[in-house]
Amino acid sequence: MIRKFFSIGLALSLMLFAGNLEASPPGAGKMADLEKRLQVLEKREALRHKKGESEVHVYFKNGFKMRSLDNQFKFQVGGRIMHDWGFFSEDNKFKSNFRAQENGARFRRARIFMAGMLYKTIGFKWDIDVDGGSKGVTFKDMFITMPHIPIIGNFRVGHLKRPASLDSVTSSKYNTFIERSLTNTFFKTRSTGFAFFNQHLDKRLTWFVFVNKTSGSRPPDFRIDGDWNVTSRITGLPYMSEDGKRWVHLGVSWSYEAARTTSEDGIVKFQAARDSEITAHFLDTGNITANKQNIVGLEGAVNWNQFGVQSEYVMTDIDRGIGPNGQLDAYYVQGTWYVTGENRRYKKSAGAIGRFRPNQNFSWKKNWRDGQGTGALQLAVRYAMVDLNDASAGIAGGEQHSLTFGANWELNPMSRIMYNYVRADFDNGIGADAGTLHSNIVRFQVDF
Repeated sequence: MIRKFFSIGLALSLMLFAGNLEASPPGAGKMADLEKRLQVLEKREALRHKKGESEVHVYFKNGFKMRSLDNQFKFQVGGRIMHDWGFFSEDNKFKSNFRAQENGARFRRARIFMAGMLYKTIGFKWDIDVDGGSKGVTFKDMFITMPHIPIIGNFRVGHLKRPASLDSVTSSKYNTFIERSLTNTFFKTRSTGFAFFNQHLDKRLTWFVFVNKTSGSRPPDFRIDGDWNVTSRITGLPYMSEDGKRWVHLGVSWSYEAARTTSEDGIVKFQAARDSEITAHFLDTGNITANKQNIVGLEGAVNWNQFGVQSEYVMTDIDRGIGPNGQLDAYYVQGTWYVTGENRRYKKSAGAIGRFRPNQNFSWKKNWRDGQGTGALQLAVRYAMVDLNDASAGIAGGEQHSLTFGANWELNPMSRIMYNYVRADFDNGIGADAGTLHSNIVRFQVDF
């Protein structure tokens, strides 16, 4: 009897054990539920993008930018605001020659832009200034680029900046002074045409060739007949420290231009660059009968930690066809010092000065006494000269010498407050004293 009960108990135990083997392990129901949820999420993710669509990553790096995760597409939108205030005083000789200048304010630039890359093969930029003064809305950069072309490098077509002069090629967002130097007299900043450019030796050597027609900026159209203009620039970076705080820049540019204004052939005309766009134009050669002109520019810059020196010389040779050629020139020398220890940054791909970057961004909440949250302070001085006189060629545009002292308070990499004091001495077309203008200019700047 006992053996019978023992046999029955053993059989029941084996049956229960076998049943447990067939039962689901602990947590199996939860795992199945998670698998179902994962499948639902995968289906939703698949429905987010239709065929041919890519997911986009939106981020901020000196502006708002977007790119696809495979880097096939890139897009950026931004702009800049530069608001100037000017206060002027002049002596009696200046008043009699040019008239008294009125204090005032203006939006020097109010620009918006879009830029991007399509399928990693076509780039574009659309940049307009909505405060073009009497010109209204004006085109700035408006071009299409084909990068990574074998041997050649890059091709660009549209309305773009001419590759001449370190001061001119550097963006107005990063220039040390409120206005570019007097050498800018001889450079029409932008024109419509096409360009080839590339970089070599880890971008230490750059070259840029631009072929264009003379055109205005509203709209930037041109006639297809007539001569083409050619502008070229080569830059070298013989030395740059690993941390980028010490570097040496050298460059040379050359331009050949047919003698033509935007409305008339066989004519060239130069108005001297101004220390402030709030004032009127002062020096002017008037119309000069000519066939062509050649412009040669030499440029150099050295930055050593917080100290920097930069200089350029530009000479314009005007072929008048009959009689001697006219020769006009300009130069400047400038020095900079970052009191707070920063350094001027170099943009290798463009052979130009890059975005400033304070060691500490300005903040009301930091302890200024300990040097925290003050932003960056840069002091600068520049001496510039332009000579638009050449008696042998009958050119009498006048001469200007400007001494500028500047202070820049850089609040963060995208905003700064600038101050320039300028003493400008003028001579007329025969070399006689034409007076002195004193300018105090303040700029409030934001770019995004």
